This record gives sequence, structure tokens and C-alpha cells, in this order.
Amino acid sequence: MTAKKIAPPQEFVGIEAQYCARNYHPLPVVVDHARDCLVWDVEGREYIDMMSAYSAVSHGHLHPRLVAAAHRQLERVAVTSRAYYGTTLGPFLEKLCTLAGFDRALPMNTGAEAVETAIKAARRWGHRVKGIADGQAEILVARNNFHGRTTTVISASSEPDYRAGFGPFTPGFRWFDFGDMASVRAAATIETCAVLIEPIQGEAGIVLPPAGFFAELRDWCTRERVLLILDEVQSGLGRTGRWFAFEHEHIRPDGLILGKALGGGLLPVSAFLADDAVMDVFNPGSHGSTFGGNALAAAVGLEALRVMEDEHLVARSAVLGTHLLARLRAVQAQAGPLIRAVRGRGLWAGVEIDPAQASARELVERLAQHGVLSKETHETVIRFAPPLTITTALLDRALDAFEAVVLEKRRELAINSGAPALPEPVAGVVAPADGVSARVNPDPAAPHLLMSPPDHFEVAYSINPWMNPDQWSLDARRLSRDAQAGWAALKATYESLGAQVVVKPAARGLPDLVFTANCAVVLDGKALLARYLREERAGEEAHGRHMFEQLQARGEIDSLHRTPEGVYFEGAGDAIYDAGRGLMWMGYGQRSCRAAHHTVEQVFGIPTLPLELVDPRYYHLDTCFCLLSGGEIVYHPAAFTGEGRAQIRALAGRQLIEAPLEDAEHLGVNSVCIGRDVVMCHCSSGLRAQIEARGYRVHVVPLGAFNRSGGAAYCLTLTLNNRYRGRAAGVPHPRLPEPGERRAA
Repeated sequence: MTAKKIAPPQEFVGIEAQYCARNYHPLPVVVDHARDCLVWDVEGREYIDMMSAYSAVSHGHLHPRLVAAAHRQLERVAVTSRAYYGTTLGPFLEKLCTLAGFDRALPMNTGAEAVETAIKAARRWGHRVKGIADGQAEILVARNNFHGRTTTVISASSEPDYRAGFGPFTPGFRWFDFGDMASVRAAATIETCAVLIEPIQGEAGIVLPPAGFFAELRDWCTRERVLLILDEVQSGLGRTGRWFAFEHEHIRPDGLILGKALGGGLLPVSAFLADDAVMDVFNPGSHGSTFGGNALAAAVGLEALRVMEDEHLVARSAVLGTHLLARLRAVQAQAGPLIRAVRGRGLWAGVEIDPAQASARELVERLAQHGVLSKETHETVIRFAPPLTITTALLDRALDAFEAVVLEKRRELAINSGAPALPEPVAGVVAPADGVSARVNPDPAAPHLLMSPPDHFEVAYSINPWMNPDQWSLDARRLSRDAQAGWAALKATYESLGAQVVVKPAARGLPDLVFTANCAVVLDGKALLARYLREERAGEEAHGRHMFEQLQARGEIDSLHRTPEGVYFEGAGDAIYDAGRGLMWMGYGQRSCRAAHHTVEQVFGIPTLPLELVDPRYYHLDTCFCLLSGGEIVYHPAAFTGEGRAQIRALAGRQLIEAPLEDAEHLGVNSVCIGRDVVMCHCSSGLRAQIEARGYRVHVVPLGAFNRSGGAAYCLTLTLNNRYRGRAAGVPHPRLPEPGERRAA
């Protein structure tokens, strides 16, 4: 078989240069094919895609589920226009509106078309609803914005390169400075109908708003009866570590513009979303698009939303975005004056280059030579926005290349030393519970732990494969003494390592109270209480609630929360907080419901990644998943689905430690890490070697009686002083919807 002959790259570059209008300045890379986060040129060189087509390829190149959805629809019907109803548009828009929390959506193709749609809606609303004279409605826009390239949209731009020679321009826009409320108020008139703004200015260089700006803007728009319309064509759909960037600001806009990732990297799909009060300004014939909302686009768009949910791409963006920004700032610290700033949120970052030292274009071209694709903006900022499917390992490869390019340039410039180390962020002030008073813990990093003694512990029933009531009844006295001794030794070990232990009172008839981790999960002073699936444990709910009410009365817990009726959740046993990644890992399928992860996100405002547990021996996440203080994860792969294992590997990367069956069967993975000390009930020589090689000390505390009933160190322990944002932040987080529930206005 003769191999297909590929023309040299210069030939493709030459043809494109000859026949294509010169409205772009591409990098000298000729792409031949791509899969997920990797791209290959015509000569077979491999590149890591750190641009994802300006967020259009958030799902990775040619995601198999999206390709399959497109193929299925192509065999039925692709385009009929909106002259008829179809089978795909309704389900797509229902899903989109439910996720975003709006009544209706108007489907279009490109982001610019969706912006134009929003402008038309705002102007007609201003005339028909607010009473502004026809043709006089004005829209406030931020300087340095980017909303597209159409004539009307560039009329709203302040960028000379976007406007030069394209006039006359569409009137009706007034400018303010991004992030400056005084400037907003100064720009407003009685004809102002809307504010059109990006939550993060992308083309301007990934510019974030000042804290509190959007909350103040939202309040002002409400008072002045002005629509707040957010352009989230780039920032929406997981890019910033939330479904929508406005969720970071704890607001809700009146209108939302989406695009790019909505088409799954296959098709142009966009939409303008709003409630009926705004969307009812449209009537048949007032607006339309031949291709907007076509059957093929709707089928792909629906599957794109489902993939984002099923593969937890929003949580991955939040976690890996933290890693991305941390590594870029580490490079900045080494780069001296070469790098002026690093900005970003989620998997969307901009590195600002000092133009006196180098151009962003030069560094981007060098980065491509190292096998990483990025793109400059305004000659001074390098953008990084990889597919949300990227793994830690692949992200590190790309960042290693960026570090090499920057340090190489620094050497050429003869910059002798890096900039001073960046200041450490100031943590929020926390007043953790100590079981006696609300005094401040002198060492905020020291764990504050809750334990319940095994005064009445017994195995009276069987709700997991480890429990054997018959064995307990034959030798109850010895097993009880064993439990008491093991519990006391565990508590003493914690205290010897600097932990403060609060003792939760035991109660006769509630023997499982000893497994304290299951009663709640606590973060930033908020306690999400358990709702037990097994009726044998139902009596523990009232006891746990009463104890946390006492902690709340003393000011040691700020608030108590529950999952909805019928949504079962067994506390920290199935919700393990990962401070380094800013993530809550959650187990479901045996004792906790998958839907509980919505409540975790609602209460704590933290990305939550649910992992299905499939082996009945590992019925809680803590039985098969242990987080170490340096971010390493000890886990037993057989407890999870293939998809779950892939998620863990993608986020943990080289920090993953696989626990063998011997340790899992002795519940050795059910462990507690305090600083560089790991407290375990069992540790094989092989696992010990792996853990100690990472710089930890292993302390083995035999817990035989508890092992016999399916528990170990982590089960017996609840951490009370976990912090995500810090209790001093005191910012309420928006409520996220339950599956099938529309987001509240």
C-alpha cells in the first residue's frame, strides 16, 4: 500500500497566503490533524494545544461523543431552517436554559451574531418596556472590549485597529472604564437601556474585574432599570472553573451570550439567553437566521453540554486552572522584568510580557518550536486556554516548555536574577472549634478533629461486607476492649502530632456514632450534615444535628445545612476536601447519592467531582481514597469505574500512589494525614516505601475491631477547621440547581 504523499508545509502556506484575505497573521504551523489536546502538523510533529481555538475546542479536538452525535444527525437531517419544528432544537435549548437559569434562548451561529441579537433585544426592550424613544436607546460598553467583528459590534469597540477605515459607525454606544463604577455612572443617560460587558476581558489580555465591581454594577442596573447583559462567548461553559464566569461574582445577569464551546469544536453554535420579560420583545419575523438552531447544530450542542456534565469538565477547569496559574507565577518569579503580570481564572490565563524586553509574538513562535501552540494578543500578552480535557501531566509538559522558553530569553537578555518572590496570599482569619470555648487556635494549620468514643460500639447489623454480627456476639467483650484500646491509641497519636481533638458524646443504641466522619463535612465553618440511606443509622441524624447546634451556639460552626429530602449523603466519608486543588472529591453510588454533589457546591461554593464507587467492600470514598498534605493521592483503583480512575489520574498526575489489594482489604487506605505524618491502621512494606519516598512518616495504629466492621482511621475522625476561602470571607455563594430544576432568579 502506497503511503499518501503530503505536500511540504511551505506549499500550504503559499497557497493560503496567495488566495486568502490577509486578515489573520497565523503562526508558521500547518495543522494536518488533531485529537483531544494534541495537534500534528503535516510533517508529523506533535504539539500541545494551549489555545483550543479561543475556547471553541473546550471539549478537545474531535471528542468521540460529539463526532458520533454529529454523525447520527447527519444521517437524518442537517438543515431545514426554522420554517419547521424539529426533534433536536427543543431538547437542546431546554438543557441550556436549565443549566444557565433563564426562561428562553434564541439560537444563532457565531458569537458575533449572538451579540447582535442581544443588542437588538436590549434596544427594543428599552423602547417598548422602558419607554425610550425609538432610535434613541443607548448601550454602555467597556473600553478595550471585544464582542466580535461585525459593523455594529465594532461600533461598540474602542480599539483603533478594529475600527480603522470601517466607518461610518452605528450610533448608540457609550463607553466606560472596565471595573470603574464611577465611570459607568458618568457614561449613563436617561436613554441608557443596557450594559453590555465581558465578565473577563479576553482579547484585552485576560483582564479580571476588581473585587466587588460586578456586584455593584448589578445593584446599579437594578436600581436604574438597565439590563445587564454579559458576553460569555469565551468565558462561559467551564472556561473559568464555573459553568459561567458570572457565578464567580455572585450575581445573575438579565441576558447571557454564549458561543464557541457550545458547538463542541465542530460547528459554530451560539445563543442569547434571557427571561420572558426581555425575550418577549421578539415576535415572528423580527429576527432570524437560516442556519441558527439547525438540527445538526442543536444535536451537537446538546451533546456538548452533556459531555461537559458527564466528564466534570467544569471542576477539572477549576482544579487545573489553579495549577496553571501557580506554575505561571512561579515562572514569573524567575523571569525578572521579562514578565510583567500573570492573570487568569480557571484554564484561562494571560502572561503579560514587557515589550521593552521581548514581544509576545517572538515567545509564542519559540513556544511552537518547543511543541506548544499558543497565541499572542496585542503583542504583549501570551494566552493559555487549553481544552478542558487536558490532564495534569500534559499541562506540565506545556508549562515546562514555556519555562524553558522564558529562561532562555532571560539568559539572552543577560537578566542576572529573577524578580523578588511573590508575596504569599493572606489566609482568612479562622476561629476553629475546640470543644470547650471559641478561642483562636494558635496554629491555624493544626488539625481540629472531632471523634466519638466507642462506649457503646458493637456490630448489631450488617450493612457492608465487612460486618459480621455473629462474630461480634461470640466475643463481644474482647472486641469491645479492642475497640476502646484502638480508639484511645488513635486519639493519642493525633494529639502527639499536634492535633486538637474534640470528643463527641456517644449514645447508647447508636453504635455507629464512632464513625464520626460520616456525620457531616465541615468547610469554612459550614457543616453539611449527613442524611443516611440505611435506616439502621437514621437515629444518628438527630444526635449529630444536636451536637453541631451546640458548636454553632458557641460560635465554632457558622451554619448548618442538609441535602434535600431523598438525597442521601454520608459526610466526610464521601466528601474529601482537597485544599491544594481547591476541590471536593465525592464518592457516590452506595451510601451517598450523586445528586449530593450539587448541594456540596451550593453550600461551599467549591467545585465538586463525583466518583462512582462500584466495589461493595469500598462503600465510602474514604475506604479507597486518601489525600496527603502535599497533594499526593493514595487510592485503590478497583473501587472505581474506568471513568473515575481516568479522572483521578488526570488531576493527580505524578502525585498518584496506587494502594495494592493487601492494604485496601485491611482498610489501610482509610488514613489521616497530618502535615508529613500519615496515620494508618495497616501499611504493607511496598506502600510504606512509596509513601516514605515522598517524604512522609508512617504511623501504624492497629484498629482491628473497627476494621472488622468496615472502618479505620479516617472513618473515626472528622476535621472541623478545613478552609477553602476562609471563614472571614463571609461571601454567600449562589445556589446551583438540582438536576432538572431551573436555577432561581
